[in-house]
Amino acid sequence: MPTLLEYAQLTDPDEADALRGVLAQTLYFPDSYWPTLVRRVGPENLRVVRRDGRVAGGLAIYRMGQWFGGRCVPMAGIAAVGVAPEQRAIGAAGHLMASTLKELHEDEIPLSVLYASTQRLYRKVGYEQGGSSYSYELLLSSIGLMERSVPIHQVTTVTDHEVFHDLARDRAKRTNGNLERNEGLWERIVTLSDKTTYAYLIGRQDRPEGFVVFYQNSKDPGSYDLFVRDMVAITPAAVRSLWTFFSDHRSIAQSVSWHGPANEPLLNLPAELGFKVTRAIRWLLRIVDVKKALSQRGYPQGIEGELHLEIEDGLLPANHGRFVLTVSDGQAEVHEGGRGELRTDIRGLAPLYTGLFTPGELRTTGQLEADDQSLCLAAQLFAGTEPWMPDAF
Repeated sequence: MPTLLEYAQLTDPDEADALRGVLAQTLYFPDSYWPTLVRRVGPENLRVVRRDGRVAGGLAIYRMGQWFGGRCVPMAGIAAVGVAPEQRAIGAAGHLMASTLKELHEDEIPLSVLYASTQRLYRKVGYEQGGSSYSYELLLSSIGLMERSVPIHQVTTVTDHEVFHDLARDRAKRTNGNLERNEGLWERIVTLSDKTTYAYLIGRQDRPEGFVVFYQNSKDPGSYDLFVRDMVAITPAAVRSLWTFFSDHRSIAQSVSWHGPANEPLLNLPAELGFKVTRAIRWLLRIVDVKKALSQRGYPQGIEGELHLEIEDGLLPANHGRFVLTVSDGQAEVHEGGRGELRTDIRGLAPLYTGLFTPGELRTTGQLEADDQSLCLAAQLFAGTEPWMPDAF
């Protein structure tokens, strides 16, 4: 008898308890974390996969945005994907992910992003590496800066995070891959269940130039380390004042850790190279709607052209076929048809779209085919800073 798999929005309280148990076991998070997860994603954004009418697994959807080329594109972040161990190897996870992507396409969401515990499952439904998240640790004794040209003010109400939004958005506009966080992800930045978080604005309170949110952790009695949840500095003076602020902790604190891009420009300023990379991971991106994804991101000013694409997508038929991407004044239009001079599948399109790899690199690895003229134009259209984000979800 064939296995019956069903995909559905989580609405039943009994199924909620079942999914809570599955995720607590498979993802090894405390049972007490469930109310926090539900609040952060919204109960309407929980999905389950049933096997023969019973919950076999599920996931959560963060609805937010992601910045590319100076424009914010709607994006669905997939989190807490779990299938009960006794329900595996029957296609439940694949059905769950494929059904989620079909729903997102119907909802006109152009992009989806996730952090994968295993790439194979997600690559089967069209995800591919889209960007990086690096973690750094720097000895405070290596900073060697003493500049206090702009003031730093403590924000006493950490949960009042709206004061940080414009600064984070300013950084996002100048980079690729940063998130337009929803309320739940901002809550995740500024609050921890077992630690006190501290928040500071850098610059005048009516015209801030940066912020930092961090907590302290101690491995040895009599000392501690600083762990940054997020930090932004949009002026040179703010950057130097931020490093000085960290250095001022050095009488007791040993190091500061933070998340940044692979090529971290902030490391140009400390006096010594007393840092190490403590984590380097890739997030995966899926183009859910080719036409919307290509037309809603931004492109370099001064570059004009018409790129003829041929995309293969075995899951979402609307993405399968030929498209013409026409770019002018930093914006794009997309229509179906054209000559299909740059050919790739939906996975190969992801790192091209984000700028993780150049078109030439993708041609070398066999992830796209193109003539030299199309390759050159694609390199200009998708040029930009490396895609990264400080968030995990």
